[in-house]
Amino acid sequence: MRSSLLWLSTVLFPFTGGTLLTSCTPEAEDVFGESAANRVADRQAEYYTILESQEQGWALDFYPSDFSLGGVAYTAIFKDGEVRMTCEQTIKNTVTAVTYPAGSPFVSNYQITGETGVILTFDTYNPLFHYWSQPFTGHAKGYQSDYEFTFLSATAEQVVLRGKKYGNLLKMYPLKEDAATYVNKVKQTRNTLSDIVRKRLVVDGTTYPVTLAFNRLDYVADGTTQSVPFIYTADGIRLYEPVSIGGVTVEQFSYDASADELQSMDQRAVMPTPNVAERFIGTTGQWYFGYTNANGAFDMCDDLKAIVDDCAKKIKKPNWGYEVLNAIYLGGNLLDVEADTHRLIIGFISRDGYGSGNPAFFGYAISMDMVDGERQTISLQALEAATGFGDRNYCQAIIDFIAEGSPYQLSFDDQEHPTMVTLTSVQDETKWFKLRVGN
Repeated sequence: MRSSLLWLSTVLFPFTGGTLLTSCTPEAEDVFGESAANRVADRQAEYYTILESQEQGWALDFYPSDFSLGGVAYTAIFKDGEVRMTCEQTIKNTVTAVTYPAGSPFVSNYQITGETGVILTFDTYNPLFHYWSQPFTGHAKGYQSDYEFTFLSATAEQVVLRGKKYGNLLKMYPLKEDAATYVNKVKQTRNTLSDIVRKRLVVDGTTYPVTLAFNRLDYVADGTTQSVPFIYTADGIRLYEPVSIGGVTVEQFSYDASADELQSMDQRAVMPTPNVAERFIGTTGQWYFGYTNANGAFDMCDDLKAIVDDCAKKIKKPNWGYEVLNAIYLGGNLLDVEADTHRLIIGFISRDGYGSGNPAFFGYAISMDMVDGERQTISLQALEAATGFGDRNYCQAIIDFIAEGSPYQLSFDDQEHPTMVTLTSVQDETKWFKLRVGN
């Protein structure tokens, strides 16, 4: 390599004489300032000072895995090589066989090291944080999450890091209150907002369809649906990264309880409280079809009743034994995201007909969208089989019938606190079914 540089200097600079031979002198080195090693050491010292300067610690926006879980709020107080962490969620750690309730503190070590960049590493085991990177049954790589992060920027107002292996951003903000108070506020925000799916974003007076649910904001940009995960904060939500909707860039929203709406920091973008139809298509709960294994199908048109009855008969004779169909619902998946990632489904619950064993949950993923907000008409589309459905595909006729009837007119028993809704096909009014909250 050195001979190549000498050759290149001769070709490009034939009259420089011995200039190249003096390029490693102390005078030349001064042009670039201190050595790379010294610059890294300076950065390490600077970042230690920044992290440990916040006596109440930092709020950490941590995003595990592939973003399907959204963000998880942590707090961290850094002091003398130790870090005291808390989490807004209860952590059931299989390695320690201990459950750590939300807000429980745990102290471990940390370091700031110099490698290809300056690295923040949580280098002794912390059951609250390493939970996301440790292996568990069926998942040798755990949630595929980082515990070592490269510094991208660091000031007293914000620290931004990137996971060394998987690349997710970790952002840190100085706490304005003690960790316990912050965690309790985050939990309260999650409880307030998680079951109320927002379906509209009003930007400078113009309404855009969005879906704020399951720790993701879905919106349309350039003709395609985009999705950005978010995290709950002490007073609202913060997106993983800024997005532009209607020409306005948004990243953080605060919750106005009196108006029941989320407002961007400049108040140009607002997600108002959903109306009854929006709450239905954004449901995270379960709306049950009028069906029980004792009485058979009711509160649905005769065509659908016949299909449901046929499915109930067939499910009694699967290859592995006797099974009884107990219930059918539309709404939030009763399986957690680890068991099935589809969040909105037509779901089925069955039990061993001999009265033993746990119930089986299976279903078919769907989407629901507003067609006409004033008339409360929606589209309902079948997407793909969810967990367990492939073994019980004789229920496909139920899915096909419902999807073919779309779009539907909604009729609620109460506009403010509905407990029942009737879905009537716009194409054929003889096709209808009723759903009730709860089973």
